[in-house]
Amino acid sequence: MVCPFCQSQLQVENVPARPWTPEPEGVVGAKSVHEGYHQLGRGWTLVLGVVGIVLLAIAIYVKLKNLEYYWYQPWVNLYSLTVGAFILSRFVIAAFYVAPPDVGFQPTAAVIIAGRNEGDSIGKTIGRIYAEGYPHDRLEVIAINDGSSDNTLDEMLAAQGRHPSLVVVDFEENKGKRHGMAIGALLARAEFLIYVDSDSFLLPGSIHKILQGLADPTVAAVAGHTDVENVNVNALTKMQDVRYFVSYRVMKAAESVFGAVSCCPGCFSAYRKSCVLNVLDRWLYQKFLGRYCTYGDDRSLTNYLLRDYRILYDDEALATTIVPEKWNKYIRQQARWKRSWIREMFFAGRWMWRKHPIAAVSWYAMTILPLIAPLVMFHALIIGPIVYGRPAGFYVIGVLLVTLLWSFYYLEKTGRPHWWAGFLFTITYVLFFSWQGYYALLTVRQTHWGTR
Repeated sequence: MVCPFCQSQLQVENVPARPWTPEPEGVVGAKSVHEGYHQLGRGWTLVLGVVGIVLLAIAIYVKLKNLEYYWYQPWVNLYSLTVGAFILSRFVIAAFYVAPPDVGFQPTAAVIIAGRNEGDSIGKTIGRIYAEGYPHDRLEVIAINDGSSDNTLDEMLAAQGRHPSLVVVDFEENKGKRHGMAIGALLARAEFLIYVDSDSFLLPGSIHKILQGLADPTVAAVAGHTDVENVNVNALTKMQDVRYFVSYRVMKAAESVFGAVSCCPGCFSAYRKSCVLNVLDRWLYQKFLGRYCTYGDDRSLTNYLLRDYRILYDDEALATTIVPEKWNKYIRQQARWKRSWIREMFFAGRWMWRKHPIAAVSWYAMTILPLIAPLVMFHALIIGPIVYGRPAGFYVIGVLLVTLLWSFYYLEKTGRPHWWAGFLFTITYVLFFSWQGYYALLTVRQTHWGTR
């Protein structure tokens, strides 16, 4: 074989096969993430329905007051009205979402995992792929060790001892996740590619389900649904669980109605290989402000494909992922995500207007509103009350209503008791993470990963 990158002959070495070892804990008997949900009783469902109607009535009243006092704080009121309409539209559109139907589509598929320093989880990740249930004669699994300094490669080779069909690629030096994803696409013989993060775990039937949307030739990619694996560790992981659920079941579901999902997460997403190969060089060697892009690989690849194809979300293709358990790591992760979001905003903004009008308007709103949010919040909470003596009551009530809306939505759909963590997200966003966008804008040329 020749190297897909440099086209030189690959060196072949005979490596003794690793002896069989048991699967890591958590591979055998994996349960659907939905089994962790608890259906609320009819009484609680009725109560939440009534509360939802009351919250909606209050929200409409607050917005009418925004109009009544519009010229006292025109920019704040315009922002409040726009955000309120945008968020409510997400819930309304998401109500029309339907998952891609199971049409019995069962093509060849290659699952690709690129990881660095993930020795604690990579064995379980690989084991869950093989235990997921997709026919092994139609399944390839390719694991790429991206220059790890821990036991990641040893864990991959141990998994190869349990699953001889596993292909292991070892980068002696760190090249970046994008190169790992690319080499997997070039080595794969299958018709479709499924990317799974090295700390994410597939649930039974997830591969078959995520491929169903790709039976439509106009669809280039499908995002699966991912919940938080380590949800019960602390308040931070609970907060991320609420955020993940709403971002998938509301935001991605609304985008999927128009075939315009803006980001297929690296946790678990499927792609048509021919479409990926068509943009591979441009994506692999993408530059921004003169520097190669070394993160935001999933959002970038999504944008390269969304320009010409439809991209869907499937809430029945299930996986879980490990999220940061410490605030310092979470802060660095969010800074990296915001940098990639800002970078891709300049790329996708040039052609997104060609998509469905509702999808296009939503995308531009979702791009512009977070950038001006901190200034509006500062004016509403600090400048208005202190300088002009204008109370911030309507603004605060609006924020609380939005938080209650998605927190109760999470509670009704999952039955999980930590719905209150939605308020933790709102507080931290207002006080810190909304401002982090400006830091990300100033440091957008940075190329280091930040959490590795």
